[in-house]
Amino acid sequence: MDIYTNPPKNSYVTGFTKGFIMPTDSGGIPAVVVSKRSASLVVSAYTILILFIFMVGWNLILAVIMSFWPTLRDKNRHIALVALWNSGESMNAATLMFEFCKRMIFADPEPNGKNDPEGGNSAAASGGGARSDGAAAGGDRDPSSGHPDSISKSKQPSNEKQGTEHQPESTPPSRSSNLWWGILFFLLAATMSVGNIAAGILVAGELLMGNVAPPAKEEIFYPDYNLYTAAGDNGAGLSKLTSLRAPAALRAIGAIEASDVTVRDRVSLDTIPAPDGQSSSDWMGLSYAYNVTGVDMGLQSDPKLVLRVKGSCHTDSSWLVKNSTGERDEYKLWGEGDPVFVKRQPDADVPPMVNFYLKKQSVGSNISYAMIVQTAGRYSFSSGQDPWYATEKTRTKVPIAYQIRPGRPALSCWETKRWHLGTSEAETDQLSSLPGLKLYKLWAEEVFPFEFLMPRVVTLGRAAGSSALKSTSFAAAPSYVLDAGLSSIRTDLERLVLASWVNSRNVLRDTTAYKGDGMVNLAQRGKGAVEDGAAKFVLQSGDVGTLSVRILISVPLILLFLYFVDVCLGWVLKHKNLGQPSVFDDNVKNSISLLATQLYRRLDEQLNPPGNWSHKLAAIPAIYRSTDMYGDTPP
Repeated sequence: MDIYTNPPKNSYVTGFTKGFIMPTDSGGIPAVVVSKRSASLVVSAYTILILFIFMVGWNLILAVIMSFWPTLRDKNRHIALVALWNSGESMNAATLMFEFCKRMIFADPEPNGKNDPEGGNSAAASGGGARSDGAAAGGDRDPSSGHPDSISKSKQPSNEKQGTEHQPESTPPSRSSNLWWGILFFLLAATMSVGNIAAGILVAGELLMGNVAPPAKEEIFYPDYNLYTAAGDNGAGLSKLTSLRAPAALRAIGAIEASDVTVRDRVSLDTIPAPDGQSSSDWMGLSYAYNVTGVDMGLQSDPKLVLRVKGSCHTDSSWLVKNSTGERDEYKLWGEGDPVFVKRQPDADVPPMVNFYLKKQSVGSNISYAMIVQTAGRYSFSSGQDPWYATEKTRTKVPIAYQIRPGRPALSCWETKRWHLGTSEAETDQLSSLPGLKLYKLWAEEVFPFEFLMPRVVTLGRAAGSSALKSTSFAAAPSYVLDAGLSSIRTDLERLVLASWVNSRNVLRDTTAYKGDGMVNLAQRGKGAVEDGAAKFVLQSGDVGTLSVRILISVPLILLFLYFVDVCLGWVLKHKNLGQPSVFDDNVKNSISLLATQLYRRLDEQLNPPGNWSHKLAAIPAIYRSTDMYGDTPP
């Protein structure tokens, strides 16, 4: 299960002419995208093409067997040849070859078919060779005897004696030799049958690769952050950026609520044990680490790009100033700078919040930050022992049993992150220096360095506002009474870290969802339109299907090639037996004479001469005179 919210249909492009590169862990794959319904129809059509490929392939195998298998005028091999040639498809051929192998293993010990319940002869199972005049060793009937079932040889011309014998052209094959050939043909047929089924499943899976689509470049928007982070506007610009990011932050939080297990597979969260001398009731420590790959971000140009993030948070009660007044708690972050104040009795109609602070002296990609929660004095239906939600009996006449204690500890955190591509790595603000990077210049030089300048937990937490804390899920307006027993720092921090991974992977995808009315679009770079290179990423949507161009092209080409070879070889077999002598010692090629329709024609000509059949060299012979079709009218 992947994590995404279906974007509007106008935010991406579809169609067989809209080719793009689908990013995968092994690299990019050429692809096209169509609607989900169209993708299902294409997959169904290609499943049928796979069936045709194996049908034509089986015909080619039969043609090769017909052309080059040495039957050595052995009737058992002739039977196998007839069975294969008329099998129709590989599964039926496998069944027939299995029966053929049984006949070669279990020979009938009695001559003349005495033990055959169907009255057939046993010489065919004995492995005896056939003579050129059709007389078989071991009890086969002579065609000249006039028995109505004798069709092993075509009628001789009138100037030849029916009983003329010829010396065998070669040593008759043994029954064990026929058995091994039967096993080979069985394995070939069974393999083609299983392969047909497997290919229909596997190729369909390879054809439909996912549900991503390239964005519509005219829908891409990214604010010109240089205009909105300038000093002197009393923070109005930053407020605009925060408001712009708020929907993306809320989507990320909603995604982890719906796909918590999936996200946890990508993020490592480990508890830090309390140090010696530290009370476990006042301590909570959590380390986290995750990777955001180019595939996660949907980068067509650099799927193997990786952002590696590591961080840690733990409670720090030393920042709380001991002489805090009765109305508020005072914190001295990192023991320096201006103090931070938190009300001990917050406004009841305001949801609980967490504030984020950055250490000004942070260097490079290693940034220290802090979190101070505003839960002190909040009412709770249940008691709690967590450092952020530890309760005491209510000090007022409010009919709620518990209240959060004042002096809640702050969280001291750090985070480091670096870009990696192959064996090279770079600081977050030096992404464009990575050798081999193909990312669009605007994204590499401006947008990504700005997006990942601060810890993602801080960026997302500020944009999410009151939704940043998990505990707010249990607090309802207008009084926002908490459930301290179900709340904890760990669940709040896990929510922020997991959502940060989702938010990081959506950095470019969110550019198609920003509502930047009245704001300057940096993606246009002053040119009035977004360049094609800016759209070299993909969006995810359950309304589309992504198809592999390689499979779309290769499957029809394979079918056409095999069909061409099959037609050519079939034409050759109609005019030449190649390495195979004619079974009936006439000028009719085996590919025609061994068809079931032609075998019936030969039988009919012997049982009801003269027959007057037409199209004797075609796959379907026919009789046109009514007297020949129905025979003589009985008296």
